Amino acid sequence: MKMRAWRTSDWKLWLVCGLLLSGCRVESDPAVAVSKGVTVTQSEFVQAYRAWLLRTGVQDTPQRRSAFVHDMAATRLAVMEAHNLGIAETPHYKMREQVLGRKLLLDLYIKRAVLDTVKVSEADVRTLYARAQTTVTARHLYARTLTEALELRQRLQGGAFFEELALEIFRDPDLRESGGLLPPFTFDEMDPAFEEAAFTLPIGQVSEPVRTAQGYSLIRVEERFTRPIITETEFQTRRPHYEAYALERAHALARRDYTLRLVDESRIVFNDQVLEALIIRITPGNEIFEQNLDSQELLRYGNPVQIWTVADFREHARFASDRQRAQVRTVADLRDFSRGLVVSEQMLLAGQSLRETQLYRTRLREAMDRYIVEYLQVADSVDVTDAEMRTYYTSAPANEFVRSRQIALRWHFFATEADANAAKNKGTNFTGPEELFFAHQLGPRSNEIFDASEGVIVGPFETNEGWILLKTGKQYPEFRQSFTEAKSAIYWALTEEKQREIRLARYAELILRYGLKVDERILERTNLLD
Repeated sequence: MKMRAWRTSDWKLWLVCGLLLSGCRVESDPAVAVSKGVTVTQSEFVQAYRAWLLRTGVQDTPQRRSAFVHDMAATRLAVMEAHNLGIAETPHYKMREQVLGRKLLLDLYIKRAVLDTVKVSEADVRTLYARAQTTVTARHLYARTLTEALELRQRLQGGAFFEELALEIFRDPDLRESGGLLPPFTFDEMDPAFEEAAFTLPIGQVSEPVRTAQGYSLIRVEERFTRPIITETEFQTRRPHYEAYALERAHALARRDYTLRLVDESRIVFNDQVLEALIIRITPGNEIFEQNLDSQELLRYGNPVQIWTVADFREHARFASDRQRAQVRTVADLRDFSRGLVVSEQMLLAGQSLRETQLYRTRLREAMDRYIVEYLQVADSVDVTDAEMRTYYTSAPANEFVRSRQIALRWHFFATEADANAAKNKGTNFTGPEELFFAHQLGPRSNEIFDASEGVIVGPFETNEGWILLKTGKQYPEFRQSFTEAKSAIYWALTEEKQREIRLARYAELILRYGLKVDERILERTNLLD
């Protein structure tokens, strides 16, 4: 089961991506750093620096701005120097270029063949936003094939219980003992198809077999809870982010569906005997394997028929990631892995013409420049001691590592404003759960809510779902986090600053030779909010 959490911090990082190695410069975008062959524009600096501030939690200072832009420019000089010294001719570079080139070609082909036609509606965006406020509790049973899933569903309809079937099919002790009960999850923490079923299935009803990336699931939703403090103003404020993410998710689903269709159309037929011999050969710790396996046929597919020997399979598999290869533990895993390779090769063949486009060349050059940065910074590991972190914490400005104020709230939903006002006048009883909220989560009503005394009913406020009354609870003022609470943020901020010092010292000769100049005046006047 795919587990992946997109939380508030992920949105921040997604909105302001990391270090850019290249970009467009326009007249209204002045340079903040210039040398022979390298320029850092104001917009590039803002985007990268703002992302770093959000990630580390430290405050903006002139010294940090200067160090950051020097590091950006010096890193670009190091990339340029690596090219001048012939890094593109080295074996490790060529292999990486081949791997990244294939991935880029697949992405561009999928975009042209599938994604360019995908659209999202207003309803899609609102549904996604509502799901981000919802928690689901559900049970599931897993099956590798559709036939197995249908058999399980038939047994459930015949009176079998999730608890007894979970004991049969799950190896995971938690799922076995809980009857397939999953921990509560929210939007984008599960496989997209699994999530779609979990958010739309009537509570208590068993789903039809749901095809996921790993196989098939039967799902029964036990509970769905939506936090009802969703105002129209808040939705409109966050709408661009959710609209972009709704499109991203629609793309992911379209890509998966297209891939599954290609698998079905390829009509892949495996040589089971060779498949079983190959899984023994590639499993770590096994010493017995067929010496002449490479020349034997592993699979055939398509029309006209294409044949892959084990040697062909190994050639294609070398472009897969270490993580993908590590997940192949059983014959069933090997089948799925091989299907993925077959489909990838078909798409690469269909998209060959894209290699000649300027977009492909530009994207590949940018990807390889990022790879060079990673390659050059492998040695930039540093040690951060507890004493250094404590010194960093005590010497930091008072407004760093601050936790915003919070308020505890209960609420009631109403269909109309009149119903809400009537309930308010009667002094309605708030028996629901109490949750803590930061001011930024409450939108433009936050001041009104925080100004109310404890135990007061405020509202009604209009939301996407109707009208809401809130009952205020205890407030928790803004405070500076203790060293223990801020320790993780301190560690990463200090680590990155020490790594930056190492790089600047290493690149000092480059900076001097290429005549790097930073315009401190423009840097100081730069508005990070633009």
